[in-house]
Amino acid sequence: MKIVLLTLVILFTQAVPSFAQCKLKNICAMMQKMDHFSILNACPGSAPLLKECRNVSEEGLPKLPTPEFIDNGDGTITDKVNNLRWFKKGSEKRWTLKDANAFANNESFAGSSEWRVPTLPELQTLLYPEKVVNASGKKSWINPIFELSRAHYFWSTTTCDQVSFIEENYQGKHQKKTCQKGKAAAWLVLFKVGSTLWFLTKDAKHRVWLVQNIQ
Repeated sequence: MKIVLLTLVILFTQAVPSFAQCKLKNICAMMQKMDHFSILNACPGSAPLLKECRNVSEEGLPKLPTPEFIDNGDGTITDKVNNLRWFKKGSEKRWTLKDANAFANNESFAGSSEWRVPTLPELQTLLYPEKVVNASGKKSWINPIFELSRAHYFWSTTTCDQVSFIEENYQGKHQKKTCQKGKAAAWLVLFKVGSTLWFLTKDAKHRVWLVQNIQ
């Protein structure tokens, strides 16, 4: 009898540390590295905590007015409607979002040093409703006044705690995409196929399409 009781005590004390790590803050941390099934396997009964960690916004993505672009002839494009000036083409080098912001802050081009990484609503104004030949001579889902020749992802500064879901028409098909990573992830646009998606910001390296406000 004593042996049985001792065995039960040992088993119980070994199980406690595992479930002691299944509090809300632990579950939220796991979501940055693990999928939901793995978390539920490690922490049975944690579904309600997963819901609390999702950071899903009730607001959809704000849309900017339809742009009107003009080629300035100096490697930049002006959007007269939204008062923005863009690089005519995106960067060739890849950065994490943090390094992309640093690059933008130090960039000087076309007589200005006030460049920045765009928000997602701004970046999406470059999307075109059909696949057409752009200024590079290649086809993509970007407004043809811009230059894009390869399938690159481009950062926005919009993180998943700001916008947790988007709805888009991907090549003529309606899609809803959700991101539950909070500040750990940000939205990007892949103009080659006309799609918006998200990546974790800490390690992922992608290109950037710089923009600036104008009067």
